[in-house]
Amino acid sequence: METKKLRLFDVICLAFASFFSIELVSSQASLGPSMVFCIIVFGGIYLLLHGLICAELGSTYPDQGGLYVWTDKAFGPKWAARSTWWYWANVISFVPCTLVTLIIVFQQVLGIELSTLTVTVLAIIGTWLSVGLCCMSLQESKIISNLGSIMKLVACLALIGGGIWWLTTNGSANEFTAETMIPTFDLNLLMLVPVYIYGLTGMDLISCNAGEMENPRRDVPRAMAVSGFVSILVYLLSAVAVLFVLPQGGIDEASGMIDALLVIYGGSKIAVGLITIALLMVYISYIFSWAIGGNSVALEAGEAGEFPKIFAKTNKAHAPVGPAVLMGIASTVLMLVYGFTAGSGSDLFWTLLAFTSIIFFFPYIVLSFVLIKLRKDDPEVERPFAIPGKVLPTVVAVIHAVLLTFAVIGFTIPPEGEDPMTYLIVVVGGVIITQIIGELVINHAAKTAAEEEE
Repeated sequence: METKKLRLFDVICLAFASFFSIELVSSQASLGPSMVFCIIVFGGIYLLLHGLICAELGSTYPDQGGLYVWTDKAFGPKWAARSTWWYWANVISFVPCTLVTLIIVFQQVLGIELSTLTVTVLAIIGTWLSVGLCCMSLQESKIISNLGSIMKLVACLALIGGGIWWLTTNGSANEFTAETMIPTFDLNLLMLVPVYIYGLTGMDLISCNAGEMENPRRDVPRAMAVSGFVSILVYLLSAVAVLFVLPQGGIDEASGMIDALLVIYGGSKIAVGLITIALLMVYISYIFSWAIGGNSVALEAGEAGEFPKIFAKTNKAHAPVGPAVLMGIASTVLMLVYGFTAGSGSDLFWTLLAFTSIIFFFPYIVLSFVLIKLRKDDPEVERPFAIPGKVLPTVVAVIHAVLLTFAVIGFTIPPEGEDPMTYLIVVVGGVIITQIIGELVINHAAKTAAEEEE
């Protein structure tokens, strides 16, 4: 009998490593003191809705593959394959996007300036290292997510503690009053609210490896509750700490957090060195968690014949080798295209983030309707965790879908300083091309499967 590899502690660490987006602390802080309102209100409402949906589906259908399995049960293999394509395509851009952020962080720490071409090449090298990690067994590689979760807390606690010390000794760089903490409902807010939604989406990732868990029906809802509460609390306190140290106008959306840490601990090389090591582990675990989740879902689609056979290729550890290698190839192409169109590392980060997020939100919009459909079609199944009532689940799902649609629209708005037409062509054009490729891949797999049955 195969031994299950993931205990509750492992599941919580995997959830926090993937769910908490440390690179978005800077983006949130750049909104200023009004981000307190945004995180508590927008973030809290969305997190509750998203958590309820994922907890019900994850505990009711604790199957390896997560979102792919749920969509297949609700809408059949075609939509399952389509949602899986979006999920996997998001990982293709997410991995290099996060690597770009990591490189920007190290530029800040080392005090150097790298060309966009150099950043692109380094991100490609990092992408192939992540491919190698995905080809390891979870028994060997789970230590990465466990250690990364601990390091995330260490880095954020260092920031929070340092921010409080800075406040007591130097005062706050920004004024926190009732007036400044209520946001101005303008275009800037429309652009940044999707960042909150992006940073609080992905609880279903916990269920992607449900087959490796000791007790998924129990552990999935618990892990979601713990990681969700801790994530939103750490987001809030970390962003506030950055605002204690840096004036709002001086916060870079990609490197604001490390800038604040350097200001606080800049006099201690040891402290800066330790924080740098912690951040390195944080980003590695974050990349690994999403890469293994996305590739595991693609593997399920490959094994079911809804993706080409190369997606079903595994090794002795049943690691998703085929999807991982394809991810590496596609990420390399994407980085080369966007690397030559971006003016700087920060521009490259934001363009990749926008492209990533739009693709990323699509399967979760579908997920909203998966809940409604399975509630209707499968009313008798045991639900260890269920959204109460008959009407409330539909209300939760509809509002969840509306917020995600709003977030998609928000990411199509060019940031200040970007040429609107170029931005739209690069981002929206990339999404359209990705969708066309996905339809071709899915239809080819369906045609091949039909020919084999004849």
